[in-house]
Amino acid sequence: MPTQRRPVWQQRLEIVVAYQAPVLWAIGIALLAPLVLAFWDSRGLPPRLETVSFLLPALLAIVLGLAIRLRRPSPASLSQTEALLATTAAWLTASVIGALPFILLLDIPLIESVFETVSGFTTAGTTMLVHLDTLPRSILLWRSLTQWLGGLGILVIILLVGESRGSQALSLLNAEGVKVNSGRLSLNFQRATVKFLQIYVVLTVVQAVITLLLGMPLFDAVNHAMTTVATGGFSPHDESLAFYANRPSQFPNHVAMEVVITVFMLAGGINFFIHYRLVRRREFRALWDGLEMRILWAVLAATTVIVALVSWRSIGGSLSDWALRSGFAIASLISTTGYEITPTGEFPRLAREIFLLLMILGGTAGSTAGGFKLIRAGMLGKLLSFEVRKLRLPPHAVHPPAIDGKAINEVAFRQAVFILLLWLGYIALGGLAISLMAPELQIADAYSIVFSAIGVYGPSFVPVPVVIALPGVAKAILIVGMLAGRLEILPLLVFFNLEAWRR
Repeated sequence: MPTQRRPVWQQRLEIVVAYQAPVLWAIGIALLAPLVLAFWDSRGLPPRLETVSFLLPALLAIVLGLAIRLRRPSPASLSQTEALLATTAAWLTASVIGALPFILLLDIPLIESVFETVSGFTTAGTTMLVHLDTLPRSILLWRSLTQWLGGLGILVIILLVGESRGSQALSLLNAEGVKVNSGRLSLNFQRATVKFLQIYVVLTVVQAVITLLLGMPLFDAVNHAMTTVATGGFSPHDESLAFYANRPSQFPNHVAMEVVITVFMLAGGINFFIHYRLVRRREFRALWDGLEMRILWAVLAATTVIVALVSWRSIGGSLSDWALRSGFAIASLISTTGYEITPTGEFPRLAREIFLLLMILGGTAGSTAGGFKLIRAGMLGKLLSFEVRKLRLPPHAVHPPAIDGKAINEVAFRQAVFILLLWLGYIALGGLAISLMAPELQIADAYSIVFSAIGVYGPSFVPVPVVIALPGVAKAILIVGMLAGRLEILPLLVFFNLEAWRR
């Protein structure tokens, strides 16, 4: 008697579950770092509570990962739909397990714990925590690690720790959508991932060493290095990087620290293939080679000048000081890092409107930055210019639109338009919903929170306590926005589409 074929949904569920094993291992191993720190730095909390808060989730993640791997080895092949499902499940798995230390140690509600962890793994940087300087250093380290791992990408972790090869690796990288331009970097996707990891680690270590030499405390230097290169923006201080500027006698090199972090924010927001060309091939022209890089420098220069001049004219003070503040803010925005020296809401109105645009625009493809991506904006601009030229020039004088000598792919164009429309729809509905649930907020402030979520930027025009006070449903809307912004919406839509599981 022939064996009855299992339903498609059951096969796909088993595949998705199988790919959670390396994610669980990575989270479990990462939890050991704050566990070690908790042994000797409890900041007044019962040491047993602090260690158990990390030990239990670590054991749960590692044992669960082993159980999955023993029961369900990774499949030999992976379709694009299965890759999208596994991708979304990986982020959800990491967010749920990663939330446990916040629940156990800080005793904060489930929705806020999940919010904090999603904000970490998506590198959004919006926080549910205040009085950071009084919190256990172990939980602050864990926050930073969630961003460092998130910047690396859960899918890259799957490729490194798991056994993905060939088309499987390509499917997973395409599903995650923002990390390695693997077609250009290497046909061996695991090798490409290892190169990416090497660059990522080196950037992290170099920033930590430089800021340490400039006088930043060791713990701060390590945490800021992880969250800068990841373009996440979590800081161990409520004041973010203004903590050092507000204490000039204690940190006389605070301006140099800000300049260094500005450089590394931009490094995190640049395609990692550019770093590879710089380091391995000594191709310094890579920094301005290609449409996307030219857009990056043009936007950075133009918006910095405009914001500095507008702020200087509106508020007063030193123009050079505003140039530094504006350059830092723009680098933080375009890389979607979210660090602040001057709170975003304290800039003039025109500057804040520019900030909203930059929150959505984001950094370059193949970087740790979120946002719509500059290459997509450039693509839409090229196509708009093409349509305008068609109206005013004879047909023989109009050439098909191209980027860096290559014709624009119709599929990529449709995807860019689709993502843009979905983002605009989320912003419109999400902003309206939050403004209705929190009528004390001005409409612009409500929308800035939504812009910040889907752009995975972090800070908005309102203080952190105001965001914490939002109703649970509003926080859930923002969680969806952060996941959609990190995964670029499509994997999330597929995951919650029943037909994707059935066919």
